[in-house]
Amino acid sequence: MQPEPSGRVIRTGAETYDLILQRRFAEPPAAVWPSFTSPDQTAQWFGRWEGTPGRGDTVDLQMLFEEGLPWSRVRIADCVSPELLRLLVEDEYGSWDLEIRLRNDPAGSALDFIHHLEDPQAVSSVGPGWEYYLDRLLAARSGDPAPDFNDYFPSQGPYFEAQAEAAADSPGPA
Repeated sequence: MQPEPSGRVIRTGAETYDLILQRRFAEPPAAVWPSFTSPDQTAQWFGRWEGTPGRGDTVDLQMLFEEGLPWSRVRIADCVSPELLRLLVEDEYGSWDLEIRLRNDPAGSALDFIHHLEDPQAVSSVGPGWEYYLDRLLAARSGDPAPDFNDYFPSQGPYFEAQAEAAADSPGPA
């Protein structure tokens, strides 16, 4: 199965961009929230974490579905249950600024997953990865089989490269 990429890249400033991916859930935001904040639920689709979470605090995250099972330091920049979680991640590859927004939707809830970027070209590799992980989240919540990363990367790379080029060429916000 070749899943269709859905993420989009927008210019947010002179040298800033957002990669935005959306997903929908049948449950309300409060039911989906633990998928991002409970170590047991997070481990089902992304990775396990340890530490005491709270705004401004740092936890350690181990990515369970990456080669070598790497660890990252994650600072919780903002947390408003069950609608906003902003994470600043540091690992061997650099810094990641991630934002999770949940909102009520007529069918349950909608997720906006936002990766704040300085270089839009990074999305050619991270875009397919986030598509994969968010589809893993859907599968974990529904009990469906987890997707295969090989269905996302490298085949989705050209889609995200085109998104990055369009965003870089756009005038950005007024």
